[in-house]
Amino acid sequence: MLGEGDAERGATAAHQALDDAARIDSTLVAARLNTLLDATRPYDTAAVHDVRTRARDFAATRPETSTA
Repeated sequence: MLGEGDAERGATAAHQALDDAARIDSTLVAARLNTLLDATRPYDTAAVHDVRTRARDFAATRPETSTA
């Protein structure tokens, strides 16, 4: 949804994905954080800022992940 230009719906979906990712210990899931963060770049809303912050915090708990 972020890629479709709907920042608010995209942010909601991203939070759900982060909820799910927190329950899975997977290198692939952690690596997908970069894709999520890249998708947020065109948007400057409070909801998207919250997603970026949460994704970065999540990545900090998984050292094999680099964030953009």
